[in-house]
Amino acid sequence: MDHFKDAHYFYIPSQGNIYTMTELKLANGSMKLLVASLKREISCFEYQESPTGSLVPTTKEISFTYIPNGAEIISLDAFNKSSVANEFVVGITIIKNSNESDSLETYLNIYSEWEESEDFNIENIAQNCLNVELNFIPYKLLHTVLVGWQDDECLNKEFVFILSGSDHQVHIYREHTSEHVYKEIDNKDYFPEFTKTPSPVIWIDIYYSQDYTERITSFACECGYVKLLKVDTKKNQVVYNFSTRFGNYISRVQIFPEDEVSHLFKTDDSEHATKRESKKDSPNKINLVVINTILPAVIFRNVLEFGLTHYSTLPRHDSTSIMTCCEIADIDFDGEKEILIGNSAQEIMLLKHDTQKGWCLEDVKKIAAPVLGIKYIDISGDGVRELVILGMKGVHVLQHDSSHIRQVLQTKIQSLPNISQLKIY
Repeated sequence: MDHFKDAHYFYIPSQGNIYTMTELKLANGSMKLLVASLKREISCFEYQESPTGSLVPTTKEISFTYIPNGAEIISLDAFNKSSVANEFVVGITIIKNSNESDSLETYLNIYSEWEESEDFNIENIAQNCLNVELNFIPYKLLHTVLVGWQDDECLNKEFVFILSGSDHQVHIYREHTSEHVYKEIDNKDYFPEFTKTPSPVIWIDIYYSQDYTERITSFACECGYVKLLKVDTKKNQVVYNFSTRFGNYISRVQIFPEDEVSHLFKTDDSEHATKRESKKDSPNKINLVVINTILPAVIFRNVLEFGLTHYSTLPRHDSTSIMTCCEIADIDFDGEKEILIGNSAQEIMLLKHDTQKGWCLEDVKKIAAPVLGIKYIDISGDGVRELVILGMKGVHVLQHDSSHIRQVLQTKIQSLPNISQLKIY
C-alpha cells in the first residue's frame, strides 16, 4: 500500500467503536462522513472547494439534540430516502444513566429533515429528533430495504432500521408517515430470518439479488455463532439457511458477490473455475467473509451452493492482535478485489488472491492507533476513492498518489484495442 499517501487526519475527543462511523451520500454524488465518539461528540467531515478551486478538508462538530450530558453513543447509521434530493435519516443509539436510580436508559434517536435546496445542512437534521425508548442495550444499527410485492409486481421499497440488542433479538423499526413516528414491527411478518439468537448479534450484513426477489442475510453473534440465510421476498419465506459456530467473538461478517470479482477463486479444475458471468445469464455466486477477533479470518465461497463447507483460512500478520474490521475493494485497480483487515496492533493487512497460492498477505500498513473501522469511499469527490480509517484516537484519510493514478490510467489506455480495428455492429 505504498501508493497511499496521508491526506488528512482529524482527532476525536474520545474513542469510538466498530459502530460509530457512517457515510452520507448526497443527491449530487458528493459524500460526507459522520464519526461519533462515545462521549457524545459527533463530527461531520467533508472536502470543500476553496475560492482558489482547491479542495480543503473540513471537520465540524454537530450538536444533535436529545443526547444529554453523560450519555454514551453506541452506534449510528444514516441513509438518503431520495435519489434526486437530500432527504436524510440519521439513527443514533445512546445509553444514559437514570437520574432516579442506577439503572440505564437506552434510546434510538432518529433525525430527519427534507432539504428543499441542493445545499445540504446537516445541522438542520440534527435539530429534528424522534425518540424510540429501548428496553435493551443496543448494538449494531444499520438500514436496509423492505420490499413490498403483489403477485410479481414490486409495489414499493422503503428503508427500515435494523438494530440488534442485548436481549438476543434483532429489532426492525419502520416509519409511520401518517403519525410521524418510527415503530417496531414484527420480524416474522417482514424479516423471518431474524429469530432469537444464542447471544447478542454483533454484526449484520444484507445483500439483495435477482431484482430484489431474493435477500441474503448473514449475522454473527457474540458467542461465535454465524448464520447465513436466503429469503424469498415475494413469499417472505426462508428458502434455506446455514450456520456454524466459531470458538470466539466475531467482529464482522461481509457478503459480496463473486461476479464482481474476476477470477477470484479460479483453479486448474475447470469444473470449479470461476469466471465473470452476466447477471442475466445466471445468479450471483455469493461469498462470505467472517472476521474472528482472535482466530484467523475465514472466507466462505459460493455459499448458496456449498453452504458454509467450502472455505479458506486467511493469513494474519500478528497472532496476538485482535482483528476488528474489514473492507473488500479493488484498491490497486487490477480488476480483482482485495481484503483489508484492521486490527488492534495498529495495522491494516492487505490480502490478495493468487491463483496458485490462494490468499496471501500482500502488505501491512501501520496506523497511529488501533483500527476500529475501514471504508473505501470517494470522500474528496475527485472520482478516485480514498481509504478512510477510524482509529481509537482519530480518523485517517489516505489518498492514492497522483503519479500512481496517472501510471495506472496510462497503462489501461494503452491496453485498449485500436479503434480502427473495432467492428461496429
